[in-house]
Amino acid sequence: MGISQDDLQRTILPLRLIFWGGLLCVLDFWISATSNGSGWRFDFLNDFVGMLMITWAVFRLSTISVHDRYRKSMLFIKIVATLCCVDAFFEHFIIDLPMPIYVLFMLLGLSAMIAIVMFCVSMNWLSAEAGLQRSQKSWMVSTALFVVFYLIPLGLFYSLSAVLLLTGNSFNIDLGIGGIALIPVFLIPVVHLFVSTSRMKTEGLKRVEESDGVSEPDAFSAS
Repeated sequence: MGISQDDLQRTILPLRLIFWGGLLCVLDFWISATSNGSGWRFDFLNDFVGMLMITWAVFRLSTISVHDRYRKSMLFIKIVATLCCVDAFFEHFIIDLPMPIYVLFMLLGLSAMIAIVMFCVSMNWLSAEAGLQRSQKSWMVSTALFVVFYLIPLGLFYSLSAVLLLTGNSFNIDLGIGGIALIPVFLIPVVHLFVSTSRMKTEGLKRVEESDGVSEPDAFSAS
């Protein structure tokens, strides 16, 4: 089918928003106040704003016609992104919630992991249709990293936690100093996702500029 130059150009702004929105969600700087088990907290690098940026970008990217698998994948991603916006908004309030609600939030966390993997796969499909070979390879690596480092281990963790909460049990994991050492490891897929997003944006912009016979620097490029 192939992707038209107009469609390719329409990917550039959404990819920028996903890049910067993702940074807002990853970086946290909270202040909070509580009283009698309830209260509020505020994130100066606001996750809700970041999720709004990501959600708008996902809806925009979903309008590009690739194939039926891409359309179905982006539909799931749009639903999860919208729910994550709601979750990010309510994170500003400290409220004692019923146990079933906590379980639903855990299931949303698992769905978010699946949605990230599906987003990487969808961008791989879009890159392939647009002939962005470098970006396609980058998204393949991002997909593999998120499956190995996040989807498999965190999927098991979320599933086990949900079952234990529903049965009234709990468990604690103490990784000690090893937990600190694992932080850089878990950052690898996230960093590579940002690299893939920036790479696709830059490669797509270059392709559009070559088609238009224009060569201008990309002030927002982060790669």
